[in-house]
Amino acid sequence: MAQLIWFRNDLRLRDNPAVASALQRAGENGNVYGLFLYSEEQWRRHDWAPIKVDLLWRHLELLQQEAAEWGIELHIKSCRDWQTVPRVVRDFCGEYGITEVSFNREYPVHEQRRDRATQSWLAEQSIAVNSFHGMVIVPPVLRTQAGDYYKKFTPYYKSWLAHIQRSGLPQPYEKPERKALKPLGMPSAPDYPRCDSGAYVVGEEAAYQQLQQFVDERVADYDTDRDLPAIHGTSRLSPYWELGILSPVTAARLLQQQAPEFPHGLAEGAATWLSELAWREFYQHLMDAEPRLSYGKAFQAHTDAFAWSDDDAQFQAWCEGQTGYPIVDAGMRQLQQEGWMHNRVRMIVANFLVKDLHIDWRRGEKFFMQNLIDGSFPANNGGWQWSASTGTDAVPYFRVFNPTSQSKKVDPDGSYIRRFVKELVNCPTQEIHAPAKWARAAQVDYPEPIVDHAQARETFLRKFKAL
Repeated sequence: MAQLIWFRNDLRLRDNPAVASALQRAGENGNVYGLFLYSEEQWRRHDWAPIKVDLLWRHLELLQQEAAEWGIELHIKSCRDWQTVPRVVRDFCGEYGITEVSFNREYPVHEQRRDRATQSWLAEQSIAVNSFHGMVIVPPVLRTQAGDYYKKFTPYYKSWLAHIQRSGLPQPYEKPERKALKPLGMPSAPDYPRCDSGAYVVGEEAAYQQLQQFVDERVADYDTDRDLPAIHGTSRLSPYWELGILSPVTAARLLQQQAPEFPHGLAEGAATWLSELAWREFYQHLMDAEPRLSYGKAFQAHTDAFAWSDDDAQFQAWCEGQTGYPIVDAGMRQLQQEGWMHNRVRMIVANFLVKDLHIDWRRGEKFFMQNLIDGSFPANNGGWQWSASTGTDAVPYFRVFNPTSQSKKVDPDGSYIRRFVKELVNCPTQEIHAPAKWARAAQVDYPEPIVDHAQARETFLRKFKAL
């Protein structure tokens, strides 16, 4: 009885219920295959960033080697798009005598449609299917007392914590006693742009070491340090959540060691970080419950009537970090240079695009996905709709970030700005958050603000209130 593990964005062997299921069913001597399907066309449709593809490809090579050590023969194959997946999986099962397939569920509507079609094709061949919620700590099954899905984070989070307290965390499992195999080798590189991701480690063990280091050394101060982009105060593990190189269960288990009454009883820093893991799952919960989110629609449908600006010049200035607002420009230049941006700054630049420039949040969402190494469709969509006041449990529309005030708050001495906005490296701290006057006097080539914040704020509030 040959087993197949159908990998997707769960590219790890540990804390992976699909892997555990297949290995348990195969026993010591049964054949276990892995299959990872990729599609350049699907990457284009979903705006995968070249740096994200590079990280994926680097990691797959190590995963294939480690899988072979576990007695799993991992095949990496291309397919045209998700519509061809059912046939590819069925044909693979026929070629290798697969009798049972295990996979972890994904929640956007197109992935769910792909999985249902594949299950139907496999059922016709009498091939058993086992699916799991291996992408999350808590499956998207939580419901209110009225039986509806949660639309507000706070009650969702209470229910999420209660579920963990009630059900506990899955127990870890060890590498099985199986005969090691020779890795098959990687296929030809995909026909897709690549951008160097070498600043990020690959491999499950290396990623775990970074997680362990964060929990040991920095999580205690996370509640105070997370909003300061100039310091290394966040985990920077988001690329590993997105590709499934790490499991959130693994992170939760490390936090559990800090509090016997877990998920309660954590110190403030650890508790705050746990809530951020829950936010990630909240957006997947919404994606599972509300298909319209997969089609570029606002959660609050009436906000789709907002008359967005189509000013391409301003949009390009935002993309290039040439807005004249240093904190915005620093964030956008960090994105271009590193393929990553500090989370607090993501909120600031998103708020600026939508509420100062009045440009459709979907254009910003797409640009982020095209450039972020950690681009996650549910989280990115949720974050943009939060900032645009179009999503569920979003920031109120009348809360418009003042980019200058935000700059003073999160980067008081200008260290972060100077790191990425080189024109301002010699700007005095008292001038750096609004440097137009200094730049003119010093004859520094830095742009004037492209919009008057006070006027833009009033216009946005008037237009949004009229919806």
